[in-house]
Amino acid sequence: MKKPFHYTTSFKLFQEMQKYVQGGVSSGTRLWTDVCPTALPCSIFVKKALGSHLWDVDGNQYIDYRLGFGPVILGHSFPAVHQAVHRADTKGLIYALDSEVELEVAKKIHNVVPCADKVRFANSGTESTMTALRIARGYTKKEKVLKFHGHYHGHHDYLLFSTQHCGFNVCKEVASEGIPQAIQDLLYVEAWNDFEGVEKTVKQHHREIAALILEPVMANATVIPPEPGFLKHVRELCDQYNIVLIFDEVKTGFRLGLGGAQKLFKVTPDLATFAKSLGNGYPIACVAGKEDIMSVVRRGGVFHGGTYAANPVSLTAANATLDFLMKRDVYGRIALHGRKLMKGIEQMMHDHHLDGVVQGYPGLFHFIFTCKDKVTTFKDLEECDFGLFVKVHAPLLQEGVMIDQDPEEPMYLSYSHSGGDVTKTLDAFDRVFAQAKA
Repeated sequence: MKKPFHYTTSFKLFQEMQKYVQGGVSSGTRLWTDVCPTALPCSIFVKKALGSHLWDVDGNQYIDYRLGFGPVILGHSFPAVHQAVHRADTKGLIYALDSEVELEVAKKIHNVVPCADKVRFANSGTESTMTALRIARGYTKKEKVLKFHGHYHGHHDYLLFSTQHCGFNVCKEVASEGIPQAIQDLLYVEAWNDFEGVEKTVKQHHREIAALILEPVMANATVIPPEPGFLKHVRELCDQYNIVLIFDEVKTGFRLGLGGAQKLFKVTPDLATFAKSLGNGYPIACVAGKEDIMSVVRRGGVFHGGTYAANPVSLTAANATLDFLMKRDVYGRIALHGRKLMKGIEQMMHDHHLDGVVQGYPGLFHFIFTCKDKVTTFKDLEECDFGLFVKVHAPLLQEGVMIDQDPEEPMYLSYSHSGGDVTKTLDAFDRVFAQAKA
């Protein structure tokens, strides 16, 4: 019989962490409030991560499907990236000047991302969406923004609204204290995949709307793809009414394919933001966009800066990651294992008489306990059984399968996941689903 996992050291470290780090974590999404402190520590402390696996400080080993909330597209400490970075860090870490690697990465992004006439580098997804909004406002000379209920675009003030559930309504509620109420007046919010709703708002308010921002695949609230034709519909509205269309590809970029969601769906935005998979875990991001719109970023125009923007070490990680993605069949391998995993989990839901669906893409998907055939809007999630998800989370960890405790945070695959990982994972789901049904 397998020895149960224990978390003695993580419990102890978290208690000590609370004395020095407010809340015990430096990012609120790392706090496992639904399962702590009874079943699990509020945050598990990691000892190391390698390939597709992760080890905690108590010696427990997991197949990792969180992958740092998605950035790790190749694998933890992936040799091609790891070696390149440690060659680079012998040459200095920051210059406040340009470097050749910045040019190399910019060229590669330009060559594979449809909208990327020009780029500007940053450090995080939050920075990149904040910058994209400023560019859109500078270009259109308008101030308001249209976003979608449930879409998350980072923790800056301008977009941290309507990320939470509020019954079956579309709401424009602020998601944090400390954000000026006046900012709410700069936003319009519509339901994802609502053709008529977004068209009505655009037609009524287009003279005020500088930008329409969206996740091309809703990936911060399970995984909800766009309905056929929806992205094209939004593109046409923005063209007609002089609105800058921004794709937030922080999660989808370089994970759904080299060209991101815009290439997959054949809809080109005016601006797009990237982070996460761009550097296989190193802190790097960028805004990419059409030349005429990006041209407003200049002295005397739209200001953009950052001491750590275009950091040569992070850029080296991006360069090595992009090289590997271009030269190897990364997406084919992820597709092979991801499809098997998705199909297997959905079959086990059926076998154990659990109502649910698995939806998304091989490298970015989730299982959802619901009676619906598919989930198409944020409101649909109100009818899902998140309580059952919480009940299977801790048992899956005991089986060595690491998923997030948040039922709306997707599962991710990397190039390093193997057929053996998939087999062990499906066996674990089989046992846990059987227990859940009982």
